[in-house]
Amino acid sequence: MSDFDTLVRLADNLYSRYETQGSPSDLSLCIVHYRSALTLAKSSTALSNDTQSKLLSNLANALSIRFQRHGDMADLDHSVECHVTALDFRPPGHPGRASTLSNFATVLLIRYGQLGMQKDIELAIEYFNTALSILPPDGRLMPLMNYASALFSRFQHSGDVSDLSNAIRQYQAVLDSSPAENKSTAYYNLANAIFSRFKLENDPKDLALCIEYSSIALEGMSDGHPDRLLALSCLSTALIRRFEWHGDAEDLQVAVKNFKSALELHSVQDSSQFMAFFDLADALTMRYKLQTDLPDLELAIEHHRTALDLLPPNHKYEGIFFDNLGEALSLRYSRLGDLTDLEEAIQKHFFALEIHSENVPRRVTTLEALGACLDVRFEQFRDPEDLHTAIDLYNEALVETSQDHPNRAAILKRCAGSLETRFRFYGEIADLDRSISNCREALELTPPDHLDQATSYQALAFSLLLRFEETGDEFDLDEAYLYCSTAMRMQGAPDSLRAACYLLLARILKARILPWEAKDIESIFQHLRTAKELCTSGQPLISDVYAELASSHYLRFLVEQRPSDLHEAFGHHELSLSVASGPSWPAVRACLQWVRDVETYGHRSGVDVYRSALRLVNRHVLSMRSPELRQCLARRYSANLAYDGASFALRFQEPVEAIEALEGGRSVLWSQLVRAQTCLDELRLTGEYGASLADDFERLSLQLAQVPRVSKSSKDVKPLLKEKEAVAEQIRRVEGFKSFLKSTTPFSELEKAALDGPVIMLNASQYTCDAVILQYNTPPTHIPLSHMTSKDVSQMATRFRELTGNLVASDDNDAALEDLLSDLWDLVVSPIVQHLLSHTTRGSRLWWCPAGVFASIPLHAAAPYRQGEPSLPQAYVSSYTPTLQALIRARARTTHEPPRSRRTSMVPGFLKSKKSKQMLTSQTVPTIVAIGHTASDETCYELDLLRNRIPPSVPFRRMEGEEVTSEAVVAALREPVWLHLACPASLDAALPCHSGIATRDGILSLYDICKGRPQAEFAFLAGQCDRGDDSEVEEMMHLAASLQYSGVRSVIGTLWPVDDEVMQRVAAAFYEEIILKPGGSMQYTDVARSLNEALKGVGKEVPLAQKIAFVHVGA
Repeated sequence: MSDFDTLVRLADNLYSRYETQGSPSDLSLCIVHYRSALTLAKSSTALSNDTQSKLLSNLANALSIRFQRHGDMADLDHSVECHVTALDFRPPGHPGRASTLSNFATVLLIRYGQLGMQKDIELAIEYFNTALSILPPDGRLMPLMNYASALFSRFQHSGDVSDLSNAIRQYQAVLDSSPAENKSTAYYNLANAIFSRFKLENDPKDLALCIEYSSIALEGMSDGHPDRLLALSCLSTALIRRFEWHGDAEDLQVAVKNFKSALELHSVQDSSQFMAFFDLADALTMRYKLQTDLPDLELAIEHHRTALDLLPPNHKYEGIFFDNLGEALSLRYSRLGDLTDLEEAIQKHFFALEIHSENVPRRVTTLEALGACLDVRFEQFRDPEDLHTAIDLYNEALVETSQDHPNRAAILKRCAGSLETRFRFYGEIADLDRSISNCREALELTPPDHLDQATSYQALAFSLLLRFEETGDEFDLDEAYLYCSTAMRMQGAPDSLRAACYLLLARILKARILPWEAKDIESIFQHLRTAKELCTSGQPLISDVYAELASSHYLRFLVEQRPSDLHEAFGHHELSLSVASGPSWPAVRACLQWVRDVETYGHRSGVDVYRSALRLVNRHVLSMRSPELRQCLARRYSANLAYDGASFALRFQEPVEAIEALEGGRSVLWSQLVRAQTCLDELRLTGEYGASLADDFERLSLQLAQVPRVSKSSKDVKPLLKEKEAVAEQIRRVEGFKSFLKSTTPFSELEKAALDGPVIMLNASQYTCDAVILQYNTPPTHIPLSHMTSKDVSQMATRFRELTGNLVASDDNDAALEDLLSDLWDLVVSPIVQHLLSHTTRGSRLWWCPAGVFASIPLHAAAPYRQGEPSLPQAYVSSYTPTLQALIRARARTTHEPPRSRRTSMVPGFLKSKKSKQMLTSQTVPTIVAIGHTASDETCYELDLLRNRIPPSVPFRRMEGEEVTSEAVVAALREPVWLHLACPASLDAALPCHSGIATRDGILSLYDICKGRPQAEFAFLAGQCDRGDDSEVEEMMHLAASLQYSGVRSVIGTLWPVDDEVMQRVAAAFYEEIILKPGGSMQYTDVARSLNEALKGVGKEVPLAQKIAFVHVGA
């Protein structure tokens, strides 16, 4: 066996030389010789089991070492096979079994680290346990350390805290028995395990021990020590966590320095170099957050990109790397305003979310980060989808986290902020309640000495103040004061947070101290002055401070009547606007506070305040890019402010101001609820010049939005604002855009709505109910509706809904409806008619322009239902108009008259009635286009009846079945024709923009109709249409009014559904009146009279509830 001995001796010598010189060739040749010796051993029966087991163990150890150097899994698998065979040669009781078990367990631990196979770690822990139970004391140190590492690895996979506790005990035992030269590694291992326990339990003692032990470990390690990089990373990470808790900048500086040292220790060939780049990038990002030093952030992004480039494909850390690069890019966007950074950040977080689909702990972090980026993008572009998605992501993250999850408090705060934002736009109190609930939970989860405590108190106080302003619950106000005061007393808060607290406390004091005294107001000013001093140059909060100063000066003016305060109020208001470079939310909020103050004190200056507030709010609404948000804000702020502003003006005998306010706010409401297009969209449709102006205005608006927040000084903003205003002035010179970005149209223009008859504007505000009669070239007349409140009008609207909801007629129902119409006459309509009778000839036309909940009431049908007293339809011919400007536009002629066919033939004899035997004079008539159901058999009979009612000389087209497409209907609406729409329709009361007409390819929405720029002269809405749920909306936008506002000059429709027979009967009577009766002219201006006569003609054949449903809207 000399050959065997020679091979073993050569292998042993090569292994010894490898241990001293580290030459890979020595290790490889050693393995070759061991394998050759093993081959000889297998063919011989003379070798003892001990000899073979020793050879197998040596080969296994050499293969394990080569794997750790080169990473070839074949070496590791062969090492395992050798240990299995060696163990068979050393049964229980064998003196070498313990060392074989220990070595085998070590290889299994290494393979578990590579492949993550659970059976490897379980077997490794079992073998370590067995080996340690039989090893002598002087041979236990290394197996004990590996056993502790195995327990720690299983904890990292399973999260079993008992494994972690056991690992810490074993690491402590290793430290206690280690010789001085090995203690550094023992200290590091113990520090690393204790840090894991800290991350679970947040015990500050563990964090302190980790830092202490890591520091000791590093002191005993040379630059070439194999564990030095790991110890540097452990210490630096622990220092960062202590910085996050206590805010000591020195901890962060040392961490950055250590990570830089770690990067320098890595060689280019080092396979783990990517981790050093990643750690340093993370620390630099954190230091940037503290010191806002841009080079730190730029270097962090560069290192993150390098780390990703070096990362092996499909590495388990890939998602984390994407997340952290996304965070750094998001920070740079906030600093420099480059949208590509924000979009890339969102992209990186989406990549990470996909990678972490099965990794719940990492998925939670990614959900939070992605939600934060979408919040930022929402603030930039106001796309509600971003806001809704962000809240959904936060909610998903919260579902995935337990109460003791370290990120739960941060996620709760982010979600609370987004819910608060959504409340501001949509007004759902449930969102605000959830925001407050999240703030409370976050506060409970935040350790008492954590820096975030002050932020959490301030956030909760702010939300409570918002809810007080919404509900008036003084308990919320008291809590807000308590939490804000607590936040201010906390040590270590940054100046920006202290400024926010002083500002918030000023707002709380202003809301809670009544009656006002000079000393109370002075304390508010003191807080605001302190907040202003704490605001650094360019800080966004300064806009809020100026806005609140403006509001406080105005309040003092109301209390003390000092003219200088009024001057200061408007001056600070302008400062707030200039700093924010536009109609910011703080300025809007402050204006709304002015309004509340002026209502409290009832000062005449409130007329100017309402005008200013309405102008600012409307510009804020119009600045929203999202149609959905424009709709919500228009309902929540523009309309309600218009209702209250008109009421205030009327209380101070300013009916002209009331008309301008009401029209201004409601025009914004209607334009955003019905039109999909912004003003700029419409401007582009005017031609190349208009498109160029729209592009310039949009470009300047975007540039203003992207001015870096930290440098928003006047030299950055003023030139852009000046250029933007110059472009706006050019836009106002374009025909039809005279009032571009102006919230009110002057009364001299609005009174033209009354050229053909009086217009009655009805307003129900929270303060008063009023009517204003507008007559051309005559001062408007105010009719106080002193016996009605807004609540009364709402109850009346609800009662009308109940009585008109059933198509089955009954005497009891009709009697109740007559009583209700009589109440409407007595309380609302009669005072108006009494005034009109002395100024307007009976039988004249008049227009109702109802605001708010008055829009849900059939004003045109009011009647006393008392013997000998005439009803409104007997005195005047009623029409409706959504706004005054809509009526003015409906009467305006286009630049060229629409083409009409000439009709000279006599009406056929079979169509003549006893009352109609005249020959129709030669005249031009419009074409009638009848549009039926998408299933032609549904409306075939109805269209046949219509055709038979119309003389053959009247041009007539019909569309039904497959012909009824969205494109065909839009094309018909573009023509100057009369439309009879027998196709079904849908009404969405909450979002009228989604209302529309049923076609073969779905609902043709009002958005799409508006885009087609309708030119039709008249439309009869004869199709079935649900009435929509108007119980949750302030102002009902009926389909007839919406279609008229979109561009159709004159529309007949119903306020609620009627049955098919009634619709056909009324339609037949109407067409007979306007075409066949004496004086019939087929002029759209005669539609209202013909409908009035038609409804008189059907008499009691039609149930009262269905008869009064018919209305005319427009010219």
